[in-house]
Order: sequence, then C-alpha cells, then structure tokens
Amino acid sequence: MEEKTKKKRVQKRAVRKKAKATGPVAAAVNPVVTTETKKPRKSSKAKSIAKPRKSTTHLPTFEQVQLRAYFISERRHKLGLPGDDGHDWLIAERELREELTV
Repeated sequence: MEEKTKKKRVQKRAVRKKAKATGPVAAAVNPVVTTETKKPRKSSKAKSIAKPRKSTTHLPTFEQVQLRAYFISERRHKLGLPGDDGHDWLIAERELREELTV
C-alpha cells in the first residue's frame, strides 16, 4: 500500500514540475493541473512588520531607585503627606521606568 501512495506522490510531483516548466500554456490546455495549487507562505518578516515594535525598557538600578525613593520620602515628610517607605519605593520604580522607556 505504501508503494502505491509513493508512486502517486512521485507522479503528482512530476506533473507539477512539468506544469511549471511549460508555464500558463499547460494550465490552459489541461485545466486540472494549475500552477497556483500552493498557498502563499507567510514570511516571518511580514509578521514582525505587522506588529508594532515595543520600545525597549531598561530597568533602573537598585541605587537609582533607592535615591529616588529617598527624595520622594523627604518631599512626603516635608509636606506632611501620608505614606510609607514601600509606597515611596514603588513610586520611584514607576517614575524611573517611565523615564527610561523613552
């Protein structure tokens, strides 16, 4: 059974090659055999072009976040606003990420 399917595949391949070699004239003579049997492949480049590229984000260093959180904390204490060190740290990280994303 495998030999029959193998022979059919070889025959189909030979017909396709012959149709490509002779061009559209062979397709007009034999309507069963067409050169447009394959679907166009999607290239990987087309996918990358279709999607908008995200800007690369650079993560701030520990020292940068630490310094920014310190100044946020000082400003918060000076103005008498409620909050804690953890909140200051999160705000500092968010601000630095926004600055470095550009």
